[in-house]
Amino acid sequence: MNSIFSNESCYFCTAWLVEWHHVFSGPYRKKSTLYGYVVPLCIKHHNTSPDGVHFNKEKRNELKRICQRHFEETHTREEFIATFGKSYSED
Repeated sequence: MNSIFSNESCYFCTAWLVEWHHVFSGPYRKKSTLYGYVVPLCIKHHNTSPDGVHFNKEKRNELKRICQRHFEETHTREEFIATFGKSYSED
């Protein structure tokens, strides 16, 4: 899968058995795929434990901030908000 995350092991723990998580979901899922904002995650860090991004807002937003920084290397913040609905930046 085309991803800005260069490794194919779990982003959080480096396990090799992974599922691909769309960083932006719902109406932004296709755009997440288009821009490569999909991340390899083991099932623990994906959706089977409280530590997984589906249950852990801090981890989920960490991934969104990484993608936003990547997007803003070539686009404006306003373009990011128009594309993904809101800013996740802490600045």
